[in-house]
Order: sequence, then structure tokens, then C-alpha cells
Amino acid sequence: MSSHRVPVFPSLVRLELVEALEVLLSEIAQMFFTSSAHHTTACATKQQDIANKVAKLASVLNEPLTDEETRIRALPIPDLVEESRRKPSSSAEILQAFGKQALSAHAATNCLSDLMFDEALAHAQQNLNKPLSGVPISLKDCVNIEGHDTTIGYSISANRPASFSAPIVCLLRDAGALLHVKTTVPAGLLSFETTSDLYGTTTNPYNPAYSPGASTGGGGALLAYGGSKVEVATDIGGSVRYPAAFCGVYGLKGSFGRFPGTGIENSTPGFDALEVVASAMAGSLEDLREFWERVVGMEPWRYDYDCVPIPWKKVDLSSEKCRPRFGVLWTDGIVTPSPACTRALQISVEALRKQGYEVVDFNPPSTLEIIKVGFSLMFADGGKTLSAPARPGETISSAIKTVVSVVGLPLLVKNVMASILRLTSTRNEAWAQIIDILHIRTTSEERQLCVQRDKLRHAWLKAMKEEQNLDFILTVPHSLPNVPHGGSGVASLVAASYGFLFNVLDVSTGVIPVAFVDKTLDALPPNFQSTSTYAKMNNVERNVYSLYDANKMHGLPLGIQIAAGRFEEEKALEGMRIVEEALKDTGREFVQKVF
Repeated sequence: MSSHRVPVFPSLVRLELVEALEVLLSEIAQMFFTSSAHHTTACATKQQDIANKVAKLASVLNEPLTDEETRIRALPIPDLVEESRRKPSSSAEILQAFGKQALSAHAATNCLSDLMFDEALAHAQQNLNKPLSGVPISLKDCVNIEGHDTTIGYSISANRPASFSAPIVCLLRDAGALLHVKTTVPAGLLSFETTSDLYGTTTNPYNPAYSPGASTGGGGALLAYGGSKVEVATDIGGSVRYPAAFCGVYGLKGSFGRFPGTGIENSTPGFDALEVVASAMAGSLEDLREFWERVVGMEPWRYDYDCVPIPWKKVDLSSEKCRPRFGVLWTDGIVTPSPACTRALQISVEALRKQGYEVVDFNPPSTLEIIKVGFSLMFADGGKTLSAPARPGETISSAIKTVVSVVGLPLLVKNVMASILRLTSTRNEAWAQIIDILHIRTTSEERQLCVQRDKLRHAWLKAMKEEQNLDFILTVPHSLPNVPHGGSGVASLVAASYGFLFNVLDVSTGVIPVAFVDKTLDALPPNFQSTSTYAKMNNVERNVYSLYDANKMHGLPLGIQIAAGRFEEEKALEGMRIVEEALKDTGREFVQKVF
């Protein structure tokens, strides 16, 4: 006979169920409020820690920059290294000069997540006469450095110092670099804004109403202010290139394996169908090139098993015999670039043509298909990895929430949504196709997507190299010059298409600043929403354009992207130089604002 207790009366069953439910709800509420309290405490503790470190350093660096410090800050990397070699005490002077500017940048934009000046000086003094001696280099929050937090913007990882340093940190220390600060990121990284409960909001140096870009927004703001020479960053959808474009600095996303990336945390751990690429940003193109060359010269494959052993190659495309051909991608077929961004691209094309370079329209394989495969892979798990670290009540990027919410809808609902879009207007076909593919994938489906990815990579290479004999592809970094605070969810991650495209392709791609938004030249036509152009726009485009206001954006930097091939970092940098020189020689030189 069973000893299992069987209630005698139905009322008793109901009573036990009610009691069990009350206990369960009580436990859930306790978990929620405890976790929420932990979140609030962690954020407050982290912010106070940063404030204390800033105040301590400010008490030492409380004087304006001297003429000598201004001179030091203007030195390119080779001259800084030479100065450090000639005068061992110069590292302290360099650190003081850049420290003052870093504090100014933080006061204006809230861009620092940690300060490490004492450690930077101690390590630098142990490694004099090295390739990067005396060069101040900042680290994006997600770069592991022993004894300091790596949070990727989530409070659950705050106040839990890393137990080891990433290979790139070890390499840079061996090279004599001054690793003086870490910079802010948004929660979960994937965003156009640098906002989190943990660090607050980081603003754009040119206009505080706008983003500095993300997820390396803190690094972009710091570089624009000249508080660092180089930022070590990451890029899986434009996170090196958006901050460069939004802040008027320089960035190069390499191919995976060229730059040390092990030990750098990301919001999609274990996901290698589209790799997160560690790369760099800098305040000048010369510094960016010098940094890349010196890092590769340190043989990073000896530090990081993911690095391929490819020594640095000299590339010179300045002679008439090897003049490169440029292709232009004016639109990706999803979101038409805004007038300001299109003008920046036109300026670059005109400058190149005036210098005798051949520039033609590029006819690629379907960019929509490339983006669809990329998004399918990125959100194959339904976005669970992205949102899992968030505590109850923690704010995550509205861009992430928008996409994850669509992915989480039942497939039938999404099919209906896509069908309605198609029935109501043919203009929404691209958006309907993206909705069709945003759903959780099986392992078998994910493998098939990787096969499609590889086919598209080969098709791109064939179109670029064989069919049109092109060395570089020029396009906009983003369809907007910038995103206002709170705009990520409106634009959605689909608006990342111009940057994300080159992550899916895994090709070396750089960004250079070209011009500034002009409220007159870049204004939309009067009554734009009544025009035939607007009538043809899909819903994604309309959302993006709702954020575009040339009058409010006046004076913000504009950049362009320059893409080469896979493992062609040296060539991409040479292409960036050619475009910059063409702009300069035709009277279109970009002049960075001095902060």
C-alpha cells in the first residue's frame, strides 16, 4: 500500500496549493528584491570607487596643462618612445600630461571606469627602451587586467577583480606601455549608446545630447579629448568603428586572429560563428598605424594562441604602377544613409577622383542576405547569453531588448507580422525578411548558417577582386551621423548593418573622420514625410530617420569606412592614408576639435 499522502477533501488540496504558491511567491520576491538590492549596492559602490580614485588623482593633478605637457601630448608615438629612451624620468611626465587630460575628459563626458596610474608607472619603469615605452594606452572595460574589474557593464561583475591579465595586457606591459585607465561600456555591450546603471551615461565630447558611440564609447570620448594615445577595444558589430566615427577619431577592425583577443570578455561567450575581434582606436592615423605595427612586431602569437603568426608587411600603394581601385557601396539595401553621411562619402569619392584614383560603384552580392545570416547567427540562442547576466531591475540596452523581444515571439506570430508587412506594402520586404529569420536555431540550423556565411564571404571576395578588380570598398559607418541618448531602441540593431556587414565578412575595415554635420547642407527637404522618398522607406528606415536632425546634429563629426580584404590590416591602413591625403590635398582636411 502506498504511503503517499492523499488529501481527503478537495478544500484541503486547494489549501495546500495556496500555501505552496504563497511560499513560492515569497521566495521569488525575496530573490528579486535581494538581487535588486545587490544591484543597487554594487552600482553605488562602483561609482563611489571611481569618484574616490578621480578625486585622489585630481588632488595631485590639479593644475592646468603646462606648455611642456601640451608639447608632450602632441607627440606622435615614435617621438614619445624616443623621449622615453632618452630620459627615463619622462614616463612620469608623460603620465602626468595625459592624466590631466583624462580627468578633463571624464569630468566632461563620464568616460572612465577605472584608474591605474600608479601601476602604469611601476610597470613602465621596469620596461624602458621598448617599442611602446612611454605610450599611454587605455583599455576598454572588457579587457581583463589582474586586480581590476571586468564588468561589460553589468553590476553582477562589479567589485570582483579579475584574477589574471589578458595576453594583450602582458604584451603591452612587456612593450613598455603606460596602461593608465579603463573606459566605460554599455550594459551588454551591443548598443549605439554608452549607458549602464553601473557607470551612468557617457556623452559625446562634441555634443552632450548625443552618444560617443558604443560599445567603446568611453574610449572614443577619451581619445577625442586626447586623454590617451590608443584605446584597446573590441568589435563584433561596429564597436571600434562607431565610436571612431561619432567622436572624430580613427579605428581599425582587423580580421579575427591578427590582434590578441584571448582574455577579453564579451557578451556572447562561447559564440564563435562570428568572432568578437579585439582591435584598436587612436587619435591620429599615424598613431593607429604605429601601434598596430609595434604590437604585431612583438609577435603576439607568442602571447595568445588565437593569434596567427603573420609578421607585419610594408604596403606602399603610392606609385603610379600600383594605384588602387576603389569601389563605393552607397546603400546596403536596408537603410539609406542620411544626407550628412552620404555627403561625407561623396566628399571622399570626389577627393580621390581629383587625385587621379579610379572610383566605381561596387556591385556586391546581396548585402541583405549577408546581414540576415549574421543576425541569424548572432541571435541563434534567442539572445539569452546577452541578457542572462542582468540582475532584476537592471537596465540593459533598448537595442538589445528590441531584438530579443522579436526573437522571443512565437514563430507563427512573426510569420503573421512579416506577412502583414508584405501585404500592406512592398517597401517593407527587407524588414519582413529580417523578421522571418529572427528566431532560435537548432544546432543543425546554425551549422547550415555557417555554410551560408562562408558562401557569401566567397561571393563578396569574387565580386570585389575578380569581377571588379577592387582594392578597397568605401561606405558609411552608420546611416546616421550619431544617435541621441535614448535612440538605440528606436534605431534598433538593424541600423548597425553597415558596420555589422564587415564583421560577418571578417575583413579588415577602418574608419577615418572626414567632415562635420552642416545644418544647411545636410538638412532634409521641407515636409520630408510627405515626399515620395519617405513613402518608399521601410519601417526601419523611417525609425532611423526619425532620429535625424541636421540642425541639432550640426558640428558632429562624420566618418567613412574603408574595407580591404581578410588579414589585410596593413593594406587597410594604407587605404585610410590615401583617402586622408586626398582630402588634405583637395582642401578637405579634417581638423579635430581641441578640447
